[in-house]
Amino acid sequence: MIRKHLTIRNPEGLHIRAAAKIRRISLQQVCAVVLQNERGEKAASESLIEMLSPGAVSGTPLQITIRGGNANRTLAMIEEVFENGAGI
Repeated sequence: MIRKHLTIRNPEGLHIRAAAKIRRISLQQVCAVVLQNERGEKAASESLIEMLSPGAVSGTPLQITIRGGNANRTLAMIEEVFENGAGI
C-alpha cells in the first residue's frame, strides 16, 4: 500500500476527463485507488461520480491511497495526471 498527498493543479479542478483517466489507470494497473479530501471524504477510482462528488477544485490537496502489485507504477501515472494532465 502506498499513500501520498497530491494537489490538484488543473484550473478546472478534478473534472470528468481527469477522473476518467485516473479510473482507466487503476483498471489497467489492477490497483485499488482511493482519493480522500481534507474533510475525510473518500472516493474510489472505480466510480467517476464518487471522484467528482467532493468537488475538488484547483489547489485542493488529496491523499491518494493505492493498493496492488503495481502500486508504484500506478502512483507515477496518477501523479502525471495531477501535475501535467497526462495529455488531457
